[in-house]
Amino acid sequence: MTSRTDPTTSPVPAAINIMDVISGVGRRKILILGTTLIAFGIGMGAVTLLKPVYKSEAQVLIQNLETPFDRMQPAENQRVDAIDDRIVASQISVLKSQDLGRRVIAALGLESKPEFNSLIEAQGAIGKLKIKLGFGSDPSRKTPEQRALDRYLDKLNVFQLPESNVVGVEYSSSNPETAASIANTLADTYVMWTRESQSQPTLRARDWLSAQIDALRKRLADSEAAVERFRAEAGLLKGATVTLGEQEISELNSQITVAKGASLEARAKADAIRNILESRGSVDSATDVLNSATVQRLKEQRTDATRRMSELSVTYLANHPKMVAVRNEISNIDRQIRAEALKVVNSLEEQARVAESREESLVASLEALKAQESSANLDDVKLKALERDASADRALLEAMLGRYAEASARQDLTSQPGLAVIIQSASVPTTPSFPKTGPMVTLITIAGLAMGLGLAFLLELMAAASRMGQVQTALPARHEPVLQPVAVPPPAAPRMPEPLPPVQSVSQQPPAPHVVPPPAAPTVQHLAVWPRVMPQANMPALMESPELQSAIRGIANWVLDVRRDLDVRLVGLTTLGGGSADAPVAAMALARNIAMTGKRVVLVDLARHASLIGGLSGVPVGPGIADLVSGAADFTKVIARDTRSPVHVLRYGLDHSPRAAALILERIESVLSALAKTYDVVLVNLGEASEETPIYLHKCQAALLLAPAAREADVSAAVQTLLETGLAAARHVLIGQPESQPMQAANA
Repeated sequence: MTSRTDPTTSPVPAAINIMDVISGVGRRKILILGTTLIAFGIGMGAVTLLKPVYKSEAQVLIQNLETPFDRMQPAENQRVDAIDDRIVASQISVLKSQDLGRRVIAALGLESKPEFNSLIEAQGAIGKLKIKLGFGSDPSRKTPEQRALDRYLDKLNVFQLPESNVVGVEYSSSNPETAASIANTLADTYVMWTRESQSQPTLRARDWLSAQIDALRKRLADSEAAVERFRAEAGLLKGATVTLGEQEISELNSQITVAKGASLEARAKADAIRNILESRGSVDSATDVLNSATVQRLKEQRTDATRRMSELSVTYLANHPKMVAVRNEISNIDRQIRAEALKVVNSLEEQARVAESREESLVASLEALKAQESSANLDDVKLKALERDASADRALLEAMLGRYAEASARQDLTSQPGLAVIIQSASVPTTPSFPKTGPMVTLITIAGLAMGLGLAFLLELMAAASRMGQVQTALPARHEPVLQPVAVPPPAAPRMPEPLPPVQSVSQQPPAPHVVPPPAAPTVQHLAVWPRVMPQANMPALMESPELQSAIRGIANWVLDVRRDLDVRLVGLTTLGGGSADAPVAAMALARNIAMTGKRVVLVDLARHASLIGGLSGVPVGPGIADLVSGAADFTKVIARDTRSPVHVLRYGLDHSPRAAALILERIESVLSALAKTYDVVLVNLGEASEETPIYLHKCQAALLLAPAAREADVSAAVQTLLETGLAAARHVLIGQPESQPMQAANA
């Protein structure tokens, strides 16, 4: 089965060529230039008539300026609040508030300036008309302050600098000095407002502390009076550090200890002297005895007597009366010393008894005082409770007094830390921010140029559409292809197709009947002689024959020449009256030959039936251009590579239905255009000529027609027609006689 169309079917007219439209736009230079000049004039007039606007900007840093030295509290008690984006956004709202705006207006007297009070100057007719139509409010119904405030807020811009706590205060005005003064005054007013906002809580706290301090003072006085009154009633009089009872008990304890120690000491000394007298009979080692004046005198007498006895012992014997008298004197002195020692002992014993008696008396007094003091403990508990209350009132009063002193020290506005500081004052601008003469005129001119180009493009597109509409109405109705059975001719006797219909001219008139020119008419010289190719089993080896390679080199040189001279990338190839193998073999051989020169080549197979491209290139059957235009596959799936060269092959595809053929005919131009942007040469194999072949050839830029000598006149006329109807280049190749012996030898 093969696809045949109704003989009355006309070729589908080509779509609007965008290149023709662009070329037509280039011919409308006067329109484009005029629109551009008009826009340039409008831009110059606008920058001349528009009133200049000046912008000035001040910058304020939002930051907690409080330091540990601003307050009397210790540094560890200070709480430093972090500044985040929410706080900055809140401060921006404060800067935009009407209250601050009224302060600025009052400070600068903006109500009396014409820029801020529209009623100072006469209101124009346009302004009155806008008010009547409801596009504006009547300024006469507002106070001067409200009119100034509306103008002030309209030209004020407060914004946060990115990724910072800095707020920009920008103001626009026709007077540069006014713009700078308003920005600076607003920044100063805002900084003072932050101090006022910090001062107000301090004043409230100071007033509250003052009232609390007065109440605490009265309560503390009552508490201390209650303590002293109860102390007097209970007899809990205070000494230097403790109560009198406690102080007296402490003193009695001390006296008892002293008396007891004196008693023990005197008795110990007496016992020691008595022991010495009993054991030695002498008291030479008793300190208290030796300290007695009588004993010391007796000691001196005994020493004199002992010295005299020693002197007499030299002269007299022991029994001599003088010696006896001296010994008696010494004994008498010893008795006196012993008697004196006993007196000392008695004296010490008497001292011990006196001390013991004093100790007993003190102990009795202590016991009585303890009994009295124990009864006063309950009163002391009540006294301590009253003292604690008085101490708590005193501590609270002292804390309140400290806080009151701190609040009083922060009462002045200049002592408040505030929440902002000005880091940049607004300066008087020297150049207006609007309008910018150069950029504004340039943009308006570019907009005029773009408008002119768009208008020219639209007019040219409408003209092209009008022409296409005229052609469409002149064409007969097109019918869907009808499938009819045809007999497939044997390979030895290929079917000869009908003569190639003449290509329609631009006017797209119905084709005239083909008339064979007389033999005497001159014909176009053929490009080369192509040996007739007979299909056989080993077609790849057949392509290596010398005759075929010699012919294909000449054709390849012509393709490369038109590629270089005319920038031709799309070349269509078809046969008129040749065999079924001539066109695919020639296309494959031509693609390989051109690829050997380093060019990127793609071979597009548009022959619907009996194409040998797949067998010649070794590319298996798969999706192709039919699947591409229907959306079933993309370029990566439909392009394969020749197994013997770097040539890429775009197969016809799997869908050979009439619907696929119609889609290919409709969309082939966009596919070829896309391929031409990627490859240096795009060869299109059209196989044997049919009714659709002229349409496909006009989608290309150049054409190669293969025909036998019997059809040379027809093919020459077809080449002339193709050149006259818009192709950049077209040549025909003469098909020679079948190559039998040489090719069989090559196969052998």
